[in-house]
Amino acid sequence: MEKFDLKQILENKPLLYTIIFCVVCVGVMLILMLFTIVSVNSSSANSEANPNKQIKTAQKVIKNDPVTLFTTENAGKALEVQALLAREQITATKVDNGSKVSIVLEEYTKDERDRALLAIVKSGLIDEHTGLEIFDKGDFTSTKDDKKIKLVRAINGELARLIRKIPPIENAQVFISIPEQTFFAQNQKPITATVQITMPSGERLDNMKVKAISNLLLGAVQGLSADNISITDTNGTVYNSIIGASDDAIAKLEENDKYMQSKVNAQLDKLLGKGNYIATVSTFLTQAPVEKSSISYNPDEKTAVSQQQFNESLGDNHNDSTSTGMNPVSVYVPSGVKGSIQSGSSSQDRKYSRSATETQYGVSKTQINEYHSAGAIEKISIAVSIEEHAMPANMSMYELKTLIANAASPKVNVEDVSIAFVESSSLVLAPDKENELPQPAESGNPWWVVGAMLLAGLVLGIGHIGKKVKDESRKQEEELEYLRQVAQNQEKQLKDVTAQASNLIAAQEEMTQNFIEQKNQYALALEQAKSAAQANMRQNARGNLTDAINELESDFNSMDENEAIEKIKNWIENA
Repeated sequence: MEKFDLKQILENKPLLYTIIFCVVCVGVMLILMLFTIVSVNSSSANSEANPNKQIKTAQKVIKNDPVTLFTTENAGKALEVQALLAREQITATKVDNGSKVSIVLEEYTKDERDRALLAIVKSGLIDEHTGLEIFDKGDFTSTKDDKKIKLVRAINGELARLIRKIPPIENAQVFISIPEQTFFAQNQKPITATVQITMPSGERLDNMKVKAISNLLLGAVQGLSADNISITDTNGTVYNSIIGASDDAIAKLEENDKYMQSKVNAQLDKLLGKGNYIATVSTFLTQAPVEKSSISYNPDEKTAVSQQQFNESLGDNHNDSTSTGMNPVSVYVPSGVKGSIQSGSSSQDRKYSRSATETQYGVSKTQINEYHSAGAIEKISIAVSIEEHAMPANMSMYELKTLIANAASPKVNVEDVSIAFVESSSLVLAPDKENELPQPAESGNPWWVVGAMLLAGLVLGIGHIGKKVKDESRKQEEELEYLRQVAQNQEKQLKDVTAQASNLIAAQEEMTQNFIEQKNQYALALEQAKSAAQANMRQNARGNLTDAINELESDFNSMDENEAIEKIKNWIENA
């Protein structure tokens, strides 16, 4: 390969001009992109720095079209929904319609309506399942079949509610099938339970949660067995199946093969290296139930085959208390035998008794009875092809087979592992040839094509950026025009309010002036009436005093001096 030569590029003028043009075009594009990014960031920063100037799309408030969000017979649940919407800053009204209560939006925007519906759905207050509350109201007209159907619905609803609380389950549907009772037990169909759970995309339940669901079903449904429970999810995963092993034997074969092959690959990758082998695992399952019996003998151990006991007695009619009624076989017992009579005794004791146990032993044996249902693993075989150069030098064939068998499964026998060696494929390399580069004058480089492509790319980029800038400018103009209209409307409303306030102030001042004038007129009239009353009182008092003086004068003129003095004295004393 020839080294990079700057002199050749400088001598090739068209190529040099093309490179310079490309560098200039790329620089212009980078400058335009940088300018666009800076302008967008500055506009977003200004909008964040001035929150009062942010563009907000005003939504129309709907007033004459109320929306009923939720209707229930439970007033407590209606209050929970109303409190939930209040936390979302949405004002809702509770409306009573006889025995039912509704939550209604009277004045709202489309955004508030959508947020309210979404909040109610997410809260789980609207329960699509019917539980044991179906029996809260008595119904004397229901038949036995109706009550049975209601009971099944209640059990399904309560189980679905319990299963739905297990994370990450989003929802659950439970169907319990209780068949009709038959007269003969062998014709009775079993109770079955089917659970369909809603899971997030790409997720599945672990084994402990599947067992928890199975335990819930077994504890809630009397007579249900674990073999009659089916659990699936919306992602297509089957956890429990009512279908027998013989019906999904192919799927089970593939699953076992992939699992064991992955374990074998993990071991061989570390031992031989990736790409140096090919491993295949084949699992054979029983297609029909199989029953096997075997007997094994152990010559090193013994066991009792039979055992018997016997008793033997000898005595006479006189001194044999244990064997009464038995005749003596002999009347003589040699001396020295236990029980013999000492010399000089007149009689001999001729009785005796003994017991023994006889046991017969034999070789121990063990009888084993095995029953394999359809779909059980019968045999696992593994075939591995290894390149010769990858085989470890310090490892025997038997050790390699043992490693592969143990890596796959404890049920794999070493005899079922087959290993074959293949020769390494030799790569055929092409002969080295010197690359002869054409001379600059004879290169025929289509520089104008490259330039045209770069120019077209530049034009398209500038056009795209210009379109983006125009769109942003148009959006800003529309938003500014909307803001101008809003400002004009607000200014007009402000002027109207100011004019109304001025009119109200003028009317209030005029009413105040009229009130003051009426008050002054009333005070003046009151003063005049008071002066006239005082003058009238003085005139009346003066007339009364003159009459009294005249009367006294006439009385004193008719009295003598002593009577007048006596009368004045009485007046003084009485006063």
